Amino acid sequence: MKQFVVLLALAVASASANVIGMPGFPEGRIINGHEARPNEAPFIVSLQTTKGAHYCAGSLINERTVLTAAHCLIYSDFQLVAGGHSQSDNSETQVRKGSDKRQTVHAQYSGGVGPYDIGLIFLDTPFNLNAIARDGSAPVAAISLPNNYFSANSDGVLFGWGRDNAGKLPDKLQKLDADIIGYNDCAAAMPKGNKLDQTNICTYTAGTTDGACNGDSGGPLVTKKSDGSYELVGIVSWGYTPCATTKYPSAYTSTGAHASWIKEHINDF
Repeated sequence: MKQFVVLLALAVASASANVIGMPGFPEGRIINGHEARPNEAPFIVSLQTTKGAHYCAGSLINERTVLTAAHCLIYSDFQLVAGGHSQSDNSETQVRKGSDKRQTVHAQYSGGVGPYDIGLIFLDTPFNLNAIARDGSAPVAAISLPNNYFSANSDGVLFGWGRDNAGKLPDKLQKLDADIIGYNDCAAAMPKGNKLDQTNICTYTAGTTDGACNGDSGGPLVTKKSDGSYELVGIVSWGYTPCATTKYPSAYTSTGAHASWIKEHINDF
């Protein structure tokens, strides 16, 4: 059996980094992804250490609130970077400070792999959603949330940064066109003893290794609405390793299943 991802996150990108046990996908890759278009996902936020090392992602749901995975909220101080495409080019990015004093984690999240892997980060200084990039596009924007629990199978897109299939760190934001499946179909494709919950959705294409991996944690799984804009339906939560060879589904926290929780806590700041 492939191993559960309950493993290790590098706190900083160096050989002397502290190692912190956590579930999900810290510091890694989208398997079989390809480069996104610049500003294609203006809602994605890079969660970084105070020294600028990316370790998780999140999604901007309004100018001062970022939605992410609970297991990504591991630092007392960190930074959030919006408007980025290339990790080496920060000319159009916006950077804000984050603190464990300005965040909310679901009260039923118990750590490790499991349900309720969701959290909110609140910013003292909001992101500027009116900024315009050199090409005339908006590099930073909020994404809408679904009102209902996502249960039917659909096409989706996963965005994130991290290592490619060869183990190299891509400089530019990656994306994966993914097949989203609901709980029942996902449970049928998982091995026995899995930690899947009714509040999870999954991405899965039978016979392939497509999916999320380390570094994608907390990042957005989206679907396209009728007007062409994206809607955030899932938050990268956990999966099986090794990512480049496992053919099991990747599991996400369903935002629709937590719509009432988000509404209740979005004004906690």
